[in-house]
Amino acid sequence: MPQLILDPFRLTASEIEQLIVPGTSHLPELGTARRDLDALNNAPQTQIILAQTESLMESLPQVPQTSYTHYRLFQRTGDRKNYETPYFLKRAQLAGTTLRMFFGQVELKDTVQDYLWSICEETNWVLPAHENDIIDLFSAETGFALAETLTLLGDTLDVEVRLRVRAEIEHRTFDPYLRYYRALWWHKAGMNWNGVCNSSVAATFLLLEREPSRVARALEIALTGLRVYLDAGFEKDGTSNEGVSYWQYGLINFVALSEMLRARTNGAVDLLSSQRMRDIAAYPAKLLLSPSMFATFSDCDDALNFNYGIVTRLMERTDEQSLASLLTPPAVSELISNTNWRLTMMLRNFLWWDGTYYTPTPITDAYLPLGGVARLVTRMPQDAQVVLVIKAGHNDENHNHNDIGSFILHVDNETLLTDPGRGLYSRDYFNQHRYENIFANSYSHSVPRIDGQLQKEGKEFRGEIVNIEMNTPSKSIELEFARAYPLTNLASARRHITPDSNIITLRDVFRFSENPVEIEETLMTWCDVEINGTTAIIRGKHHTLHLTIETPSDARFALERLEKESRENAKTEILKRLSVVLPAQIETQFRVRMEIL
Repeated sequence: MPQLILDPFRLTASEIEQLIVPGTSHLPELGTARRDLDALNNAPQTQIILAQTESLMESLPQVPQTSYTHYRLFQRTGDRKNYETPYFLKRAQLAGTTLRMFFGQVELKDTVQDYLWSICEETNWVLPAHENDIIDLFSAETGFALAETLTLLGDTLDVEVRLRVRAEIEHRTFDPYLRYYRALWWHKAGMNWNGVCNSSVAATFLLLEREPSRVARALEIALTGLRVYLDAGFEKDGTSNEGVSYWQYGLINFVALSEMLRARTNGAVDLLSSQRMRDIAAYPAKLLLSPSMFATFSDCDDALNFNYGIVTRLMERTDEQSLASLLTPPAVSELISNTNWRLTMMLRNFLWWDGTYYTPTPITDAYLPLGGVARLVTRMPQDAQVVLVIKAGHNDENHNHNDIGSFILHVDNETLLTDPGRGLYSRDYFNQHRYENIFANSYSHSVPRIDGQLQKEGKEFRGEIVNIEMNTPSKSIELEFARAYPLTNLASARRHITPDSNIITLRDVFRFSENPVEIEETLMTWCDVEINGTTAIIRGKHHTLHLTIETPSDARFALERLEKESRENAKTEILKRLSVVLPAQIETQFRVRMEIL
């Protein structure tokens, strides 16, 4: 085996061209599968994946229509759903039929070709929300998926269909990437777009481009960008400030590309072999609340599905065993989502995963000092697990929410106090109006409003975990977050949380240099709530949380049901906001006792 390249991200095009071995397969497992297709067809992981696609087969004759009117809705109203639903459904149905044809359902050939042709007929593979981009996330991934369709089915497809697909990829992906990569804002961005787009385009070149010098040049461009992604998109402790959902999204195509390069260079280029990648791979397990449930900081949902093949291969290459905690039964059964419409990922799920779900392991304390996230874990007397996660950091993160000091209380597989996660993706959610949405601003987070003011967006608005006691019987965390607010007279805002079995104590201490102002403390939940003066009861499905205000003694709970905001953000439940008003004093504190029963 050739010597491993220690810094593959700095390889030149000429060096890459020399390293790629002619005639090698981009996916050796696929060759093995072709030789014994019946065995793979009967494998448990294949049956799981094909079963997921069953519902897609019912509406195959009618290709979903991505119409002009729906495309323009985003420009007119900010709506994304009406165009994106048929867009992703079309690609999911192509993926499902392609896999079934690969496994022997040759009668689906015309359907596969109709779907390929329909995607080629689309005026733009770029979503309307990204219309100003030459190549966006999903146009890059569409090219990768179509290229893999040709690779998987080969000359069983009609020549003119194959030529049309190649021509569209050349026009929409290859030529603009080589010509205009310097103009692509995401090429050297420190966030998921870099990982998705550069990796997908580079993988597509490896699959389809016949000219070695063009392949090498595209890989040089991609690797230069991806080096920035790994350096700037993650903290040195492995934290992704985009949250767990975008940790996965940014890496799925990167892992696929890495394995293609590893195969095509006989192991000389391995993007996953570094300690840096192991640190990044360890991140999601540190935000785990219970199986398939994660902390919802940034634009993240609490229940996540993972691409099992990608996770398995990342675990094998990095030897980061905590990734096994992601290989649990899916939290969400729907097929059409941004994690599982891709043929590229479905294929690797049944080639790289053996269908085994791992037994969940106990969740333990974790701390990401550079990411400003900590998790403390205790147990109730009845042995139910209590997980507390809190966030510091700053308010200029990718997919940022103004949430310094926000925390989550998760008990026995259920969240009682929440960070509400992402709002509805729309035009305004990603422009200057973003922080008018309560899911992005601090109004819907368990942090105070001070003198009527919410936290501000910007890197200068930040917080810091100043003390943490973990991995001991007595646990606590202390966070300073005065700088999250645009108030020059706020000298200190110090949050202390102490979990002790089924009792959690929250104590906030505020100190003003002058001109003290009123403070409104806030606690957020999706559960049903009852209030009675100094007490409140949050009723979960398995447990109740009894809250008692200890300081100030004359303070009272108020309750607000955010029905309109929840409905406008497509939430199936109603978010509730518990609040307590503190009087204006030079130094004041809020102390609440929370008992889980």
